[in-house]
Formats: sequence, structure tokens, C-alpha cells
Amino acid sequence: MKLNDYQAEAMGFRLPSATPDYALFNLSGEVGELHSLIAKAIRDGAKFDFELQVKKELGDVLWCLAAVAADYGYTLEDVAQSN
Repeated sequence: MKLNDYQAEAMGFRLPSATPDYALFNLSGEVGELHSLIAKAIRDGAKFDFELQVKKELGDVLWCLAAVAADYGYTLEDVAQSN
């Protein structure tokens, strides 16, 4: 899947209440969830579905990133190319 295709599809599921502020603040929250998941795996050992949970959290981060980029008028491909 191409980044812009993902972004367009993901934004199709965006609720009206997912304002630009929501997307921006939730991005750090989702990164925090990823950090917490990994920290608990370090402390307690990874659970049987650890890799799937990491993938899920990365997907949440990607959705928020797509939303923030869209709010600033960028596509994910714009961001990737400039990086």
C-alpha cells in the first residue's frame, strides 16, 4: 500500500470529533502506549502476542501521524520525501 493511499483511507474513518488538536495530542499518547508496551515487556517479559500488539500500536501512531500531516496540508508521501 502506498502512503497516500493509506492516508486517504484512514482519514475516511476520521470522526468529526477528531479535531486537529485531538490528532496532535493523541499522537504523543499513542507513542506513549507503544513505549509502555515495550517497557512492560522489558520488565516482565514479552507476552505471547507482543509482536501483534507492537504492530497495533504502530498502526495507531501512523493513523495519528496521517491526521496531523493532513491537518497541515501534507500527504504522508510529502513528509517521507522531505525527510
